[in-house]
Amino acid sequence: MHILSHKYSFFKLRQSEIQCKTVDLEQDYLLSLNLIDSKISTSDTCLLIGLNPRYEGSKLNLTLRSRYLKGNFKIIQIGSLSNLTISTRNLSNNIKSLKSVVEGNNLFCQEIINSVNPILISNSEIFKREDAQSTTNLLKFLVKYIRLHTHAKTSKQINVLSSTINESGLNNFNLLNIVKNLDFKDSAGIYFLNNSFGTSNIKKLLNLKLLNFFQNCKDLNRLLITQNNTVETKDIMSFKKSFGISKHIHLPNSVFFEDAGTYMNLHGHFNNLTKIITPLNQTKSD
Repeated sequence: MHILSHKYSFFKLRQSEIQCKTVDLEQDYLLSLNLIDSKISTSDTCLLIGLNPRYEGSKLNLTLRSRYLKGNFKIIQIGSLSNLTISTRNLSNNIKSLKSVVEGNNLFCQEIINSVNPILISNSEIFKREDAQSTTNLLKFLVKYIRLHTHAKTSKQINVLSSTINESGLNNFNLLNIVKNLDFKDSAGIYFLNNSFGTSNIKKLLNLKLLNFFQNCKDLNRLLITQNNTVETKDIMSFKKSFGISKHIHLPNSVFFEDAGTYMNLHGHFNNLTKIITPLNQTKSD
């Protein structure tokens, strides 16, 4: 897609949701290289912020579970309650709890000071918040204070667990602009690849269209192409009606085990992917 956009200027690459992050340094959106191997084994405290590793990072969750079963290991959560198959302590699901920890006004601060090599892991979803910049700064200050006030050999980076397997590779490759109403207005065709119509930004654009914000958007010759594992029939019909799209093509997408290729893992290493199952019917690889 990147080659197409450079070869043909009329191809524009966009992402459906905003990402308030910098991709200049890999450490800003990856897990630490030594987190799995040595970091967790020598730590006695782990702080998870807005993260459910059981579903978002099964390998990380298995490592946390293995360390917990050895004893003398606490897992603290800031976020919604979730069952990680091991005992955890939830401080709150409010960002104010994180602020109080950074300010030193939380009872948990005493545990951090007395802990050995505490680990901080966050979710990449924080970059989609409106206050993403402030939240990221809070995490950076927290890592800094842990290094200053404890004997931890904590790295300066924030450990970020990506929600999807392709997210790390996409961030390493390029930071795309967010899709806007002008992109829909000026385009002859729209191709949604592994995107949901349920994202907040797409919903906002649909609502603006229903409120007649795009009165001049009346071209009926647009083409809509969707490629995904599922077909969001109701949302697609609403999108077609709102933006005057007459033609729609859906390409059924193969799942992870039906693909062969290369992807970047959560530590920045490139892994080969081997096809395990033969795709059925006419499903295509993304």
